[in-house]
Amino acid sequence: MATKKFDSIVVFGDGLNDMGHWGKLTNYQYPPAAHGFYESRWTNGKVWVEHFADSLGLKLTLENNYSMGGATTGLYNINEPLKSALKLDEKTPLLGMLEQVQTYLSTNPKIDEKTIFVLWAGGHDIGNYLEYGQPDLEQYPPANNYKHAIDLLVKAGAKNIFVGTMPDMGYSPGYVGTDKQAKASELCQNLNRGLQEIEDSYKSTAVKFYKFDGASVFADIGMNPAQYGIKYTEAYLPMNIINFMNPLEKANIAIPNKDKGLNPDEFMNWWAVSASAKVHKVIAGEAVKFIHSTN
Repeated sequence: MATKKFDSIVVFGDGLNDMGHWGKLTNYQYPPAAHGFYESRWTNGKVWVEHFADSLGLKLTLENNYSMGGATTGLYNINEPLKSALKLDEKTPLLGMLEQVQTYLSTNPKIDEKTIFVLWAGGHDIGNYLEYGQPDLEQYPPANNYKHAIDLLVKAGAKNIFVGTMPDMGYSPGYVGTDKQAKASELCQNLNRGLQEIEDSYKSTAVKFYKFDGASVFADIGMNPAQYGIKYTEAYLPMNIINFMNPLEKANIAIPNKDKGLNPDEFMNWWAVSASAKVHKVIAGEAVKFIHSTN
């Protein structure tokens, strides 16, 4: 019988990995479970890392998945200005990915060598820069936040690091065909180059670095949707299903795809900025194959 590679898993990142932290904070009103966000995950079912952990026989709960929708790769979470509207205490921590790692290490100073650490974020750094010019990604490249977070984990004893490459946001529903498409693509490529440099820096060490090409998986789904049982590459839900001026308000707006009787499982995107549950399952399946294909 093959030796089990990992005994446990810890996850950091943004809404792609978030298993429902916002639901706990807002009684499942943000993102609105009433509109099909599954238990206030940022999609309509379990997220990819849940399927991934299950396939590897690892227990994953909100206790060891620190990921939170809105997390940048650094210390900041883009939902910080919404605290009042979300009826959250000002002291409620809304963490970026690097701060999630720091929080974890504050109570887990020594790490089991058979723990796999998953880090996957970057969309909010890039989206916020494209929309608001902040953070300045030339001065504060997201890859540097990854490097800092990974170095902290390795210093504490981490031997297994898994990162996902950044899907090309230039082809996401929010940017494709706009004057920001080329810049969005460029910033994603920059982040992925940075991840490659981090992987290279650990090549002659005892750290096993798993760089999963999630970007290519997303791209393949987008170019060959029918092969994955997907009919529509756009989003099932309209962007304004959440009113960010009043995010706890139940949106009383038409959902054209629902009114047409279309099946959300046939869409690549659940919401304008989130993958559908079907895509999450595909990503998980490819990630598991990738892990098993490595020594």
